[in-house]
Amino acid sequence: MLKRYSAVAAGLLLLGTMSLVGCESTRPSSVGQSPAQSLQPSIADIENTAIIKSPNDDRQYSAILLPNGLQAVLVTDPASEVAAVSLAVGVGSYQDPDSQLGLAHYLEHMLFLGTEKYPEPNSFQKFVDGNAGVWNAYTARDHTNYFFQLKADQLDQALDFFSDYFRAPTFDPQYSDKERNAVNSEWSMGRTNDSWIMYRISGLTSNPAHPAHRFTTGNLETLSDKPGALLQDDLRAFYNRYYSANNMKLTIVGNQSQAQLKALAEKHFASIPNKNIKRPQVDVPGLTRAEEGQHIYVKTLKDLKQLFIEFPITDNSALWPVKPNGYLHYLISSEEPGTLGEQLRREGLANSVSASVSPDEYGMDGTFSVYVELTEKGLSNKNQIISSIFAYIDLMKAKGVDERYYREIKAMWEKDFANVEKQPPLQQATDLSYKQFEYPVANLLNSDYVYERFDASAIKAVLKQLTPARARIWHVSKTEVTDQPVPYYEGSYAVKKFTPAEVKAWAKTGKALQFKLPPENDLFTDKPAPIVAATHSKPQQLVNQQGVEAWLVHNQHFQEDKGFIELNLNIDFAYNAIDQLVAANLLADIYKMHQTSLVDRAGRAGISIGLELNAEKGQNFSIYGYTEKQPGLVHTLLQDYVALTLSADDLAKAKDRFVKNIANNKKEIPIRQAFNRFGLLTRAKGNWSDAEVIAAAEKITLAQVQAHHKAVLANHLLRIYAAGNFTDDSVVALATDAAQTLGSSKAPAQRYLAQSITPKTGGVLVDQLDIDPTDNALVDIYVGTQKDLKQQAQLMLLNGLFSTDIFTQLRTNEQLGYVVGSTASALNDYPLFGLYVQTTNTDLVSLKARMDKFRKDYLATLKALEPAQLEQLKAAEIAQILQKPNDYRAEATQHLQDFKEAKFSFDRKERVVAALQQVTKADLLNIYQQLVLGKQGQNLVIQARGANFKNKPFAPVK
Repeated sequence: MLKRYSAVAAGLLLLGTMSLVGCESTRPSSVGQSPAQSLQPSIADIENTAIIKSPNDDRQYSAILLPNGLQAVLVTDPASEVAAVSLAVGVGSYQDPDSQLGLAHYLEHMLFLGTEKYPEPNSFQKFVDGNAGVWNAYTARDHTNYFFQLKADQLDQALDFFSDYFRAPTFDPQYSDKERNAVNSEWSMGRTNDSWIMYRISGLTSNPAHPAHRFTTGNLETLSDKPGALLQDDLRAFYNRYYSANNMKLTIVGNQSQAQLKALAEKHFASIPNKNIKRPQVDVPGLTRAEEGQHIYVKTLKDLKQLFIEFPITDNSALWPVKPNGYLHYLISSEEPGTLGEQLRREGLANSVSASVSPDEYGMDGTFSVYVELTEKGLSNKNQIISSIFAYIDLMKAKGVDERYYREIKAMWEKDFANVEKQPPLQQATDLSYKQFEYPVANLLNSDYVYERFDASAIKAVLKQLTPARARIWHVSKTEVTDQPVPYYEGSYAVKKFTPAEVKAWAKTGKALQFKLPPENDLFTDKPAPIVAATHSKPQQLVNQQGVEAWLVHNQHFQEDKGFIELNLNIDFAYNAIDQLVAANLLADIYKMHQTSLVDRAGRAGISIGLELNAEKGQNFSIYGYTEKQPGLVHTLLQDYVALTLSADDLAKAKDRFVKNIANNKKEIPIRQAFNRFGLLTRAKGNWSDAEVIAAAEKITLAQVQAHHKAVLANHLLRIYAAGNFTDDSVVALATDAAQTLGSSKAPAQRYLAQSITPKTGGVLVDQLDIDPTDNALVDIYVGTQKDLKQQAQLMLLNGLFSTDIFTQLRTNEQLGYVVGSTASALNDYPLFGLYVQTTNTDLVSLKARMDKFRKDYLATLKALEPAQLEQLKAAEIAQILQKPNDYRAEATQHLQDFKEAKFSFDRKERVVAALQQVTKADLLNIYQQLVLGKQGQNLVIQARGANFKNKPFAPVK
């Protein structure tokens, strides 16, 4: 089920910073025996168990076991304005019957369509949306998770809606075809997605007797009545078999006391039937000897260049306290000089190297994988890379099992847990409900940080399984030669067994290779810095002089040994010519690649470094984490930027990455492409097409990029935003040193801010693009002509009402599309409202006509709005805005956007709340009639025509 996006989320979507995901999850499976499953605690055992939490965590936690066997974790956060709930059921797509593939996923959709007490479809969703909340669900391989968040004082009523789905869902047959179409649309949206294709190939190349071998998403073909297998009967049978109280885990996060939360859990969930079932297990391995020792060739749709080696391993999840997998991941993913990743990058074979471990991916077994993003040179020298991976693993076996690494990792994880930041309520609720299946109650919060002892035998047991003979080597690119289609997806693959000659050659090459294991991390310290007095509740300007401006704000809620610094090289010429824009991107990419080792080392020490372009396409440096080493890191990063030497090889690799990423835009899901076009078209300048950018990139020379680098250094303003555990003097000293290092010269008054188009009354901008994916998408946006915060507040509330109704009507009732919604945001402070649909079954002419009709008909709905409903929504929106930040970083960066936009009053939150408080029903009617119906602003209509509709026209726009 695709969630309805909040106004904030939809705004991020407009800016191209948010990915769309469906409800089907590829989350690592945990079907195999887990630590928690081996325990059968009593009610007293559960309720007397203290949940170990960080000293930095001021929330209260407890666990209860209801008489019906349902286990729940209760989280009290008195400062929270919202409540979040998640219920996980211990059944997923692995339990689909062969006769109805995708049934677990289909049930997840059907469950939300009414109960005996609340028969109206989407009644719960309307209630949540009306309280500025969000809701969603996902189906994984071994569990299904349902969750929501809304204003905290509405929790009791929300739980009454929510819990009834697990007592008495109606599974109304009249919605069966509609939800079959919804599942089908979700499948269709992913069938040209390379990640989904590779996920399916992973299943196809697994043990044929394992459920992973089957198609799991479901579509109209697989979810249907068949001889001896009626879909509706199978749906109810699946629910009755697996949806049992003792196979459910609940988490409630709210500002209520522990006693109140316990009473709510008992009131709403104790009556869910307990069928006393055992959680379903998969008792066959996912990978047998027959699936080992083979090449898997994948021909991609996007221009990808990847190689990864997957080693089957037995499930060792029960060893989580001694973490052999985490230990080995730490070694193999290091980017220090001489390590696997660093050498492959230095030799020009790889852009990046990473690793992942999923020990219970298939239940009783899983995988240990090493991933390499290849360069063009690497694509032609894959055997060299394969030999390198095997050789580095041999080095780990010979010298890597060393207690000194354990001590370093343990110290890092202990410090991280002591300073761990609280998760947002909804994220914590979903994580804890899932984790209750995996870990003992006491360790739900600290399981990722516990490192009880150095267990050499456990580490060696994993290493013993990482052998060439057992490996599965994936070759992933658009040039691979394949011979088998991927059923249900637009991909192809091939499988070939290793030859003895290949294995021998890899070993021979590997013997000549020299690698190093990572040294001690010199950026880590277990000594905290003194906590600075929190004197600046809002950013204060400490430096305002030629070349540099610097601001500092102190956290008021979270006063810890952490800090956030962002340094922005503000330039005004990157959009003047296409060559400058391309040069800016290539320069930033090359610099970032040169800093890979430093970024990796800092990250392991609890300091994250971000190196990206800012909105003006100047270099941006951001550092977050423990403060003691931050000034030195800033100095090193800036020194390296000034002294950066660009080579022809650097440029060739950066060009390849840049062109590949731009070209791959055509393979993105349709709604993403449409919103990306919106972002491009609304730039005041620099809105060149992808084809023009690619052409410019292919022609650009090393001299041009070098010249751009010199121009940035000669003509920039250094802008610094610091937040957290810093003194005034330390920020002034950092700013002074940084400006001297960079040679910053422009005055603060000369700062340049990226501009958007100025909307025109009655203006219409239409964009039409043909895309490679099969579906259509249409985005219809209305932008006001006055920079008016009051109108932005009105549209925020309008969206809270409109988005629910358009989703219910066009998606749930009519199945017009799978991605259906609306958004309220701002374009350079001009108020903005838009509606969007992605469809697999409707041409653009019909789609636009239906969206127009809904837009016009909605006026009657708005006129019938009850004042109390508006007041409830206003209160919920205001409560979320006034919500105390969840963690240190959220508080540290809450004024960052105002800083970037040079809005130095830093009162955005207060002004938005004041504007929301003043909104009336008359205001909503007025702005809807004028802007959305009367088009007294600028209308932008972006149509993305999918491959299945090439012979259908674009919709006319008046």
